[in-house]
Amino acid sequence: MFNPMKATRQALLASAVLLSCLGTAWAENTLKIVPSADLQVLDPMGSTADIVKMHGFMIYDTLYALDEHFKPQPEMVQDLQLSADKKTYRFTLRDGLKWHDGQPVKAEDCVASLKRWQARDAAGQLMAREIKEMRVVDDKTFELEFKEPYGIVLESLSKVASNVPFMMPKRIAETDPYKEITDQTGSGPYKFAKDKWVPGSKVVYEMFADYVPRKEPASGLAGGKVAQFDSVEWDIIKDQQTALSALMSGEIDFWQNPSLDLLPVIEAAGNLQTKVINQTGTQGTLFFNHTQPPFDNPKARQAMFYLTNQQAYLQAVNGNPDYFKTCASFFICGSPMETEAGLDALKAPNPEKAKALFKEAGWDFSKPIVILDPTDESIVHPETVVTVQAMRDIGLTVDVQAMDWATVLKRRNSKEPADKGGWNLLHSYVGGQVVANPVWSITFSAACEKGIFGWPCDKTLEDLRLRWALADGVEAQKTVAAEYSKRAFEIGHHIPLGQWNTFVAFSNKLSGVLTTQDVPVFWNIKKSN
Repeated sequence: MFNPMKATRQALLASAVLLSCLGTAWAENTLKIVPSADLQVLDPMGSTADIVKMHGFMIYDTLYALDEHFKPQPEMVQDLQLSADKKTYRFTLRDGLKWHDGQPVKAEDCVASLKRWQARDAAGQLMAREIKEMRVVDDKTFELEFKEPYGIVLESLSKVASNVPFMMPKRIAETDPYKEITDQTGSGPYKFAKDKWVPGSKVVYEMFADYVPRKEPASGLAGGKVAQFDSVEWDIIKDQQTALSALMSGEIDFWQNPSLDLLPVIEAAGNLQTKVINQTGTQGTLFFNHTQPPFDNPKARQAMFYLTNQQAYLQAVNGNPDYFKTCASFFICGSPMETEAGLDALKAPNPEKAKALFKEAGWDFSKPIVILDPTDESIVHPETVVTVQAMRDIGLTVDVQAMDWATVLKRRNSKEPADKGGWNLLHSYVGGQVVANPVWSITFSAACEKGIFGWPCDKTLEDLRLRWALADGVEAQKTVAAEYSKRAFEIGHHIPLGQWNTFVAFSNKLSGVLTTQDVPVFWNIKKSN
């Protein structure tokens, strides 16, 4: 039985040393955050992790952004003109846009940024297939001309699914899309203080004094991005009890990822509040390395669907049925594209069927299957524990390799054999809005070497994704989504593990925390004395 008072006392003792290191004196106009993970990748095109996307929203801006009602709104764009044939979009940038180095933002920067984004992102790759030309008209104006009318242009430019089309200076955007950038110059409301960055410990952002917010009120990820603090500091605290103590004592202001077990303690504290900022929920995911045995064989990948008991995952990750539900759909349940097509295996787990499929795949059960286990990640680690037990229950040999989440994010890009620094299976999770259709998220990519880690490769799926983007109306899109779902099971693309809601916790002194329907952002927030 969970004892809130005992947990709190233990936390206070366990965290005393760390809190003395954090200290109690910092600039009064600093917002102190405990994020869900450490930040080690600085290129927003280099990782799909939420922590990297959060970093991106701190320092970069976007052409369009989604408001809290999921509608694209202009952000860096002042004016849009659409040609009569609906093939050419002319964008004019708003006045006052500057890079952090003081140089003006130009149309050529935006075109270069879009090209880099299109090389890496799943939705960008689809857009690139339909673009006839991207051209600079003048310093503030550029055009996208399509071969045929492409109805999701603004939705693509405002997508929150990684990779987000953040704008960068041309000199940086021209970096090879598959090489990490070394210059973090953006045009967003905060600047990255690289000299104060301590990987594994601290990330610091400083207000960009020359940023000119839009005049509209903040809504979701759109509207006026008003920086209220001289600096925002992310403190990397991996232990839940230590983070709880820091929040309760006022050492930090905002905690991104509390465990649901701690909700009673937080609610009883008196000086704290909670909020569900992503009301569409979160989806758990299991990814395969499609290039390495046994999961280079679709039968082995299908086997894992029959081994998946969503209820077990949700109980391990969340533990509160009021906050989770099973969902036999690749696309988040409750969204228009929700479909169970082809996913009977998720509704009726069958370990014996799973075992038979591994045998049909020719797999030697004595060979180890490498699973990466980030023991510091409060969602991915429990997911991993459930998978490991299910696999061992049918006689598979599993090599569980413990590491931190930041190391997993780097290692998952390795294409080496599993026994030489690569991997076979890993888990993750993604915001529900991100996986609401086949296009926005690279999670659904099957673009081989150009797609998501694990490198699923299937032309049929890629063609279906483009068909969805070109479909006329919601009913036509639903038909294509069902076809995608059936095909994704046939090839064993990845496995959805169910969905749940999470909350953030923060000091009562804070106001203006936005409902983004995705990751938290730290503009608009104010702090009282």
